Amino acid sequence: MKHFDSSAGELTARLTELRQAIDDIDDQLLRLFNQRARIAQEVGKVKNRFDTESYIPTREKEILKRVRARNPGPLPSEAVEAVFREVISACRALETNLAIAYLGPEATFHHTAAQSHFGRSARYIPMDTIRAVFQEVECRRVHYGIVAIENSIEGSVTQTIDFLAHSNIRVTGEIFLPITHNLISFAELHDIDKVYSHPQALAQCRNWLETNLPQARLIDAPSTTEGVRFCLQDRKAAAIGSALASEMLDVPIQVHGIEDYAGNTTRFFIIGLNTVPPTGDDKTSMVVFLRDQVGALFSMLEPFKNRGINLTNIQSRPTKQEAWQYMFFLECQGHYEDENVRQALEDIKSSSLYVKILGSYPFSRMTAPEIKSPSGS
Repeated sequence: MKHFDSSAGELTARLTELRQAIDDIDDQLLRLFNQRARIAQEVGKVKNRFDTESYIPTREKEILKRVRARNPGPLPSEAVEAVFREVISACRALETNLAIAYLGPEATFHHTAAQSHFGRSARYIPMDTIRAVFQEVECRRVHYGIVAIENSIEGSVTQTIDFLAHSNIRVTGEIFLPITHNLISFAELHDIDKVYSHPQALAQCRNWLETNLPQARLIDAPSTTEGVRFCLQDRKAAAIGSALASEMLDVPIQVHGIEDYAGNTTRFFIIGLNTVPPTGDDKTSMVVFLRDQVGALFSMLEPFKNRGINLTNIQSRPTKQEAWQYMFFLECQGHYEDENVRQALEDIKSSSLYVKILGSYPFSRMTAPEIKSPSGS
């Protein structure tokens, strides 16, 4: 008994010592965070005086790249980047309250993608349609918009391409978001009698549902978030949705990651009205309207090959101006101000009806983490 008491006392003393060390470090972090925030406020004053954009993606990419490179561990670089994104977001909010429009409602994957990039301190405005997101940006009622451009399983979001081709909006960045579908419910699996979600989410989890919930009815909902909302009224219902929807509506996740195909990822565009300067590691999106003549497609592609430019995406879309006339949506590595890209574009313009640069922006190779509830001890 005495040995047990001695061990318990030693354990308590050691934990107290370690927890005090954590508290001391937290106090230091708090001081440093606020010191950083005060400097960010000064940066904001300078930007306002010279009428400069408050959000500069090239600078934020530089900061995140730097902290990843200098991270000694044991924290993984993804966790360090997530922390710094929130610090940057909170400091940026002291400079200006960024307003971001996205295809709603709240807690959808568009919302998750927006928060994963801009952090939780920005102001997020859900819109009913992709068109409405574009209109909010074009009318300057928000600073930026978030729209899906393609999914690794379902393919391109053609509506986004069409709006970009026929508007003054520019692409200022991209976000890759792994799509993780979760089974959300108050009920245990054996009690669930129906599952609500958006038809696309239901389709992407069909094999799992047939295997694990063969007795449940599958019911279409307007969105994954609305599906989770139904669970608030029906305690035997489940929904398929994001961790953010579970957190915001306070309905627990019963099973994580029930999608049938691993690697399901959606790419989103950040759209705005400003141009982004080169970083040395960029991507350019454009649309090209070709002449109706023999060899037109070859003439469009050849300049990229001749100048050693990697073409990362190409697809055709109807122009919607004349029957059987097509435009091509292209993406390549490099910034349109880079000499080799600029020369290639000049060559393409000489053999095309029209070339529209949709934007050059920092190349993103990292997938954004799904936002989940914070936890700690």
